[in-house]
Amino acid sequence: MSTSPASESFAQAGTHAHDAESTGATHERHAARERLAARVRTELDAPVLPEAHDVARYARELHGDTYGPALFYGSCLRADSPEGIMDVYLLSRSHAEFHGRSSGGRALAGLNWLIPPNIYFWMIPHAEHGSLRAKVAVVTEQQFADGSRFDAWSPSIWARFCQPCVLLDSPDEAARERVVDTIVTAILTAARWAAYLGPRSGSTRDYWTALFAATYGAELRPERNNRPAIIYDANAERYDALLRDAWAALDIPYTVDGEVLTPVVDAAAQAVAKRGFVARQRSGKGISVARIVKGALTFSGGVDYLLWKVERHSGVSVELSDWQRKHPFLGAPGVFLQLRRAGAVR
Repeated sequence: MSTSPASESFAQAGTHAHDAESTGATHERHAARERLAARVRTELDAPVLPEAHDVARYARELHGDTYGPALFYGSCLRADSPEGIMDVYLLSRSHAEFHGRSSGGRALAGLNWLIPPNIYFWMIPHAEHGSLRAKVAVVTEQQFADGSRFDAWSPSIWARFCQPCVLLDSPDEAARERVVDTIVTAILTAARWAAYLGPRSGSTRDYWTALFAATYGAELRPERNNRPAIIYDANAERYDALLRDAWAALDIPYTVDGEVLTPVVDAAAQAVAKRGFVARQRSGKGISVARIVKGALTFSGGVDYLLWKVERHSGVSVELSDWQRKHPFLGAPGVFLQLRRAGAVR
């Protein structure tokens, strides 16, 4: 069966139009990702508390070049205040290199591989403030990258690092760009989960607060109910721009009606994702308990810090017995039950 020249021309025109449309969509996805990367680079280089740099210098004095980038994030960054506890992530080259090769170091390295991150609570002497308090989390660069992806079982890394952070220290430009790429991935992961877990239609605030509430449900975190709103409201314009750019980069189409967005997502994929996140929430409680027990065992003052954190966010105070302080591992289940009965954890 022959094809007329007119039919061939029509078919070719259709093909060219489809190719042009596909090229345009690819260009927009790439442009959206570049906008995200540019924003992340700007945020990483933002001026920050001098006390945060003091923590970074202290970390480098202690651990030398056994880690690469150091990141500052969390409530002290949002408040622009050193009061409270400053949150810092150190991205190590390897667990063995960071923790050392003594028997104790090997044990810490094993725990950091098995239940990341290892958490350390530092009280750093300081001329102006007397002392600075810092909670320092240690993971390898690979664990950091793995934790930013959509298939990561725990949301702990991508949920934290879709939020603003500052790069305090980095050995070179290549390491800095790896951090940029990982944080962009974390933002994309958060945006995809927001489309799946958020309302059918809503404002950008609705999607972000629903997402943060869901991620808190996957951890044993004693956060008050307004915590997601506090995080969003502190950087509302940022989160508004991030969601739109991330959905564009992910090729998730959406309609706009005033301030109301409606993402177009596959219903079957959404159902699978929701079931998967429920499983993450259930297992996340157990992982969080393991982290609490590990934290109590792996740094000085660990139990006191953890209970301070619980009281700060939930208002629930628990007094430890001398036996519980002396035997934190054996006493941890009893402390957990006390916190649960008091309503600090659910």
